[in-house]
Amino acid sequence: MNQSQPQSLQAPASARTGTLLIVDDEMMVTSSLQTMLSLETTHRIHCYNNPLDALAQVETLRPDVIISDFSMPGMDGIAFLRAVKEILPEATLILLTGYADKENAIQAINTVGIYRYLEKPWDNEELKLSIHNGLERSHLIGDLRQSIQDLTETRAELERTNRHLEQLVDERTRDLRSTYQKLQSIVQNTADGILTLDEDLCITAINPAAQHWLNTVPPLSALNPVGLPIEKVLVPYSEHGKPGPLRDMFQNPASSNAGLPASPSHRVQEVLIGELPLEASIAPLVLSSESTTGGFSALNPSNASTADPVSDAGFNPNGSSSGFVVVLRDITARKEIERLRDDFVSTLTHDLRTPLLAAIQTLGFFADGTLGELSSRQQELITMLIQSNRELLGLVNVLLEVYKYESGRQKLILDTVNLTDLIGGIGQELEALAHNRGQTLVLNFEASENTLATSTKPYLVHGDKQELKRVMVNLIGNAINFTPKGGEIQVSMRLKSPAGSAQRATASATERPLIQICVADTGRGIPAQDIPLLFQRFSQGTSKQRSSGSGLGLYLSRQIVEAHQGQIWVESEENRGSQFYVNLPQLG
Repeated sequence: MNQSQPQSLQAPASARTGTLLIVDDEMMVTSSLQTMLSLETTHRIHCYNNPLDALAQVETLRPDVIISDFSMPGMDGIAFLRAVKEILPEATLILLTGYADKENAIQAINTVGIYRYLEKPWDNEELKLSIHNGLERSHLIGDLRQSIQDLTETRAELERTNRHLEQLVDERTRDLRSTYQKLQSIVQNTADGILTLDEDLCITAINPAAQHWLNTVPPLSALNPVGLPIEKVLVPYSEHGKPGPLRDMFQNPASSNAGLPASPSHRVQEVLIGELPLEASIAPLVLSSESTTGGFSALNPSNASTADPVSDAGFNPNGSSSGFVVVLRDITARKEIERLRDDFVSTLTHDLRTPLLAAIQTLGFFADGTLGELSSRQQELITMLIQSNRELLGLVNVLLEVYKYESGRQKLILDTVNLTDLIGGIGQELEALAHNRGQTLVLNFEASENTLATSTKPYLVHGDKQELKRVMVNLIGNAINFTPKGGEIQVSMRLKSPAGSAQRATASATERPLIQICVADTGRGIPAQDIPLLFQRFSQGTSKQRSSGSGLGLYLSRQIVEAHQGQIWVESEENRGSQFYVNLPQLG
C-alpha cells in the first residue's frame, strides 16, 4: 500500500469523543470505515455516499472531522470540502485521494486549507492517528474561538464598566465642585474669622473676616499674615492673672490642667487681636489621602478666585498632613454684657452688706437681753435669724471677692509666707472637726506619716497670707465634708521643678521651682464628666448629689491661686477619692 506517513505511527486512544462525517461514493468504503471506527473508537460516525446529501446535513451535525473522497459524481471532494469550510471554518478536513490525484490534493491543501490527505489504499493506523490529531485540532480551535469570544465579551463589559465609572467620576466631580463653591462662599462671607495653621503653628490661610480684624491693628495691617507665627497675630487673654503662653493652647488637651474643660479634638480659648476680644475654637486639622480637596486655600482672599477644588495646595499627596484650624468669634458684646452684669452684682452685694450688718447687730441686742428678756422659743428663733443673716453675709462677701478678682480690683497684700506654718496652723484648727467625724487628718511635708508633723524646710512663697489660707481652708474643709466616717485626709507638700511638672501652667510659665500641695481624701470621688466644670462659678462639685454650699469656693480658690501665678487642678475617680493639687512658685 502507498502511504503518506511511515507505518510505525500508532493511533493513540483519543482523549475526547468527536463527530466524524465520512463521504465517499463507494458504499463499500463508507461501510468498512464505519465498521472499523465503531469497533475501535467511541466517535459518532455519519456516512454519506452523495456529497450533496452530506452537505445538506453539515449545519445540523456540525462534525469535528470530515473525511471525503477526491473523485465523486456531481461534486468532487475539493468543491465539497470548500463548501464545508465556509459553513464550519474550525472543522478539520481530510482528503482521500488516489495516486493520480496527488498533485490536485497538494493544490487543495494550499487553496482550501485541507488538514492533510491520505493516499488510497490507506493504512488504518495512519487513518486513526490522523482522525485523532484532527479531533484535537478541531477541539483546540473551538476552545480558542470560545476563549476569544469570552475575552471579547469581557472586554465589552470592561468598556461598559469604564464608561459607567467615568460617568460616576464626572458626577462626583460636579458634586465636589458644587460643594467646594458652597464651602468657599461660606468661608468668604462668614462673620467669624478662620485661620489654618501648619504643624509649626504658622498661618497657612486666612479668610476675609480675620483679615479685616488684622487690618485694624496698625502693626499687622501692613503685613501679609500668611507664613507668620501665630504669636504675631493672636495674644492670649486672661481675666485673672497673667495669661499662659499662646502655644499651650495647641498642646494635647489630655496633658492640660485637669480642672479646665478639654476635649481630645477641640478646645475653646479667649484671645485678642489688638484690643479686640475673641473666642478661639481650636481643633486639629488632619487631611487624608482620600480627600479630593483640602478646601483651605479658599480662606485666603488672594488666591480664592484661582483655587482648584481638585488639586488644592492644602492637599498632601503623601496621604496625611496635620495642623490646626482656628475659628475666631468677636465677643465684644458678650464682654460688655458680662461687665455690666458684674458691676450690677458687685454694687448690689456691696449695698447688701450694710443692712445685713445692721440686722445682725439689732438681732444681737435681742439675743443678749439688751432690749428685754426673751422666752426660750423667742431666743431660739432669734439665734436662727442671726445664723441665717451671717450665712447670707458670708455669701455676699464671697461674691464681692469673686467680682473683685474678675474685675482686677482685688489688691493682694504680698509678703513672705511660710506654707509649713500656714498649713500646719490650719491643720490644728480643723483636726478637731475631722476627729468629731471619725476621720484622720495627716499633714505630710517630709514624706512622713506623722499626724500634724511640721518641718523647717523652707516652703516659702511670695503671697497674700489670708487669701492663701482661704484656699487651703476651703480644700481641706471640702475633703472633710466629702469623706465618710473612718476615712483619711492627707495634706502633703513637696518641691517640684517646672520641667518635671506633669501639669502645664494655666496662668504663668515661671522657671522658678514649684511648691506642690496635695489634699487627698478617701471620699466618694468626682464623676469624670463633672471634673471640667468643678472650678467654674456655682459648681456643686458633682451632678449626682447637690451640695448645700454656694458653688463659689473652688471658683474663688482658682482666682486666688492664679493671681499668685499658680495652678490648681483635681484628679479623681469615683469611689476612690480625690486629689486636689496646687502649684505655687517658690520664693527665689
